[in-house]
Amino acid sequence: MRNSGTVDYFEKNTPEYSVNRISHAVRVINRLCWENASLVDIGCGTGNILEFIKDRTPLQNICGIDVSPNCLAKTEDKVGCKTFLGSILDSDFVKTFGARYDFGILAAVLHHLVGKTREESRHLALSAIRNSLTLLRDSGYLFIIEPVFYPPFVMDLLFSVKEFITTLTSKRVEILGKWNNIGAPLVSYYTIEQLTKMIRCIGHCEILEIEIEERNLTTLLRLALIRRRSDVTIILKKTGHFSSSPRSGCAELMQ
Repeated sequence: MRNSGTVDYFEKNTPEYSVNRISHAVRVINRLCWENASLVDIGCGTGNILEFIKDRTPLQNICGIDVSPNCLAKTEDKVGCKTFLGSILDSDFVKTFGARYDFGILAAVLHHLVGKTREESRHLALSAIRNSLTLLRDSGYLFIIEPVFYPPFVMDLLFSVKEFITTLTSKRVEILGKWNNIGAPLVSYYTIEQLTKMIRCIGHCEILEIEIEERNLTTLLRLALIRRRSDVTIILKKTGHFSSSPRSGCAELMQ
């Protein structure tokens, strides 16, 4: 697994991303929320999403999980909530929580879980979804928010290109003087169809809604043969206890 490079990148840079992508999740939380409900932000980064949720929903019992101590320090300063240092891929770490939360946020995390190949990366993403669901009480809600790009073969190519570039430099590479996604950190993006296949592998959860917000394509993206760019929010409801292993036939489904 290559997530050590990703951890190092975020520990050093502690970037802060736009919270606009969770606007739909916040609207749904406000519709579903009840007194004393709790929420965990898995891969909380510097805490801007938790701050957004705290300011715009009734939720006050919130916490964050992340692999970066620097990011967690910023979260504690900004939000004043509990934080936990650990990886959602670490099953032993996840088991220490039990099923205690009513809502979970998994925002822009899955594409950062990178293995030696795209196939291995898909299985890491599946494990992250499954482990995130174990943090929730029965009938809890998980919001998966991911950037998606089409066609899929371009994302396979991007994985290989970034893999090569990261052997040469630990920094992002500018093209035409503009930010782009070439260079560190290595990522593995998915389509909506690939994400829903992962969820079907897990079972014991129901997809309540898929919200898609289309994004404009820059000239660089068009030159890279990308034809569609979206932010997707998948809302899951946990429907019962499930095992720590994928369903039989899942390997074939993940291809």
